[in-house]
Amino acid sequence: MHHISLNLGDLLIPLLRGSFRCDRTDDVNLWDWACLRPEDTWRAHGDLVAAAGCCLPTSFGCFPRNPAEKINSGYKAWEYQYYLFGLLPGLLWPLWNPVYHKHFCKLVSGVRTALLLVIPADERRIAHTRLLEYVHEFETLYYQRRVDRMHFVRQSIHALVHLIPEQRRVGPGALHSQWTMENYIGNLTREIGSDKEPYANLAERATRRACVNVLKAMFPCFSEDEESLPRGGICLGDGYALLRASDRVARPVAHLDADALVEYLTSLGVAVADWIPAVWKWARLRLPNGQIARTLWKEGERERASNNVRRARMVKVCTTICLVTLRDGTFAEVQYFFRLRLPDDEVCTLAMLAPFSPPDPAIFAETLGVLTVCHYEGDMRRAVVNVKDIVGVVGMVPFPERPGNEDQPARHFVVEKLSIDNSWIGRGDCLDERDGYGDEEGEEGN
Repeated sequence: MHHISLNLGDLLIPLLRGSFRCDRTDDVNLWDWACLRPEDTWRAHGDLVAAAGCCLPTSFGCFPRNPAEKINSGYKAWEYQYYLFGLLPGLLWPLWNPVYHKHFCKLVSGVRTALLLVIPADERRIAHTRLLEYVHEFETLYYQRRVDRMHFVRQSIHALVHLIPEQRRVGPGALHSQWTMENYIGNLTREIGSDKEPYANLAERATRRACVNVLKAMFPCFSEDEESLPRGGICLGDGYALLRASDRVARPVAHLDADALVEYLTSLGVAVADWIPAVWKWARLRLPNGQIARTLWKEGERERASNNVRRARMVKVCTTICLVTLRDGTFAEVQYFFRLRLPDDEVCTLAMLAPFSPPDPAIFAETLGVLTVCHYEGDMRRAVVNVKDIVGVVGMVPFPERPGNEDQPARHFVVEKLSIDNSWIGRGDCLDERDGYGDEEGEEGN
């Protein structure tokens, strides 16, 4: 918690701002890495960070505030985490020297792997190698083995060398970090009903919790909680659930949507000659990881009403069905969800998607897979997939282009949920007051 978020943030931001103490034998004008040193650049960067908040789903937790205004007034570890390892690689792309940017991407790649709840052995080796390279190159690029820059090399840099090996020894950080401990302490504290002998009460609660956890580990059937759905929700199995709002009548779909639906059904061997598609639209889908994917159908209404909307309609799709219009690992915008009854009486739940383009291969390679940059093709393409091919909700943030590339179509870079989101542990995505259920299905919020 402190190392990854606060300590590294307290090192990297002053480097970018050029605000570190500069000795008389050094010259801050030689710090060519300080791309955010000009005040107008720093404030413009802060505005981009604040504007990106609407692009991050609510399942990401608290989004980073404007660092130019809030970095010195209670900037939370949570905000540092998504600012440094989510937004910064994309927002610094046009500002930073490519040498420094690629060096920073080694840190981001290694830390993102370290934050995974399950780390494959091959990824662990790659992450450790990149963190070692980052530490070595940090001395070459910044410290440069100068005595008057020795204060650049803090303990948080050296600790990166041990980050992955320690996870192999004691397990992923999500299992023993301060996020988990503080969440556990908070849970036990909320269970205390009396302030008389609070420590004895707390110890008894902790003992009881440990006994329950042991029983659930020994007998997994005890941990199978009864699934609860909001009124009108439909359980789809495998952890997926379709949630209202929903249309009250079937409505014809646009020509582009109809062509995509016909192509999908044809790929399944379903004859659809002379069929005019009309569907009941649904607004939300709960995923096995607890996230709730929403739709342009309803979020668009709220955006047009100038409501403050954190978009949760951008999704990652991993499909095993070989379709011409969609490939594995695609990012897309959900237009709406719907259900169809096939000729064999099987009811399938589908999603109408507006895919993004394939990632830019040059940027992906240059940033070691940290930056996935796509452009939106929603007005030109549609694709239909089974909702169980949707594996996560992501953020799609506007991508600032480097000078000379301004003629590129408007592109976005992907921000995925960091797996150590331990405010997520023990609960699913919250339904806010705008998700309340009215008496009329067609009038419910998304």
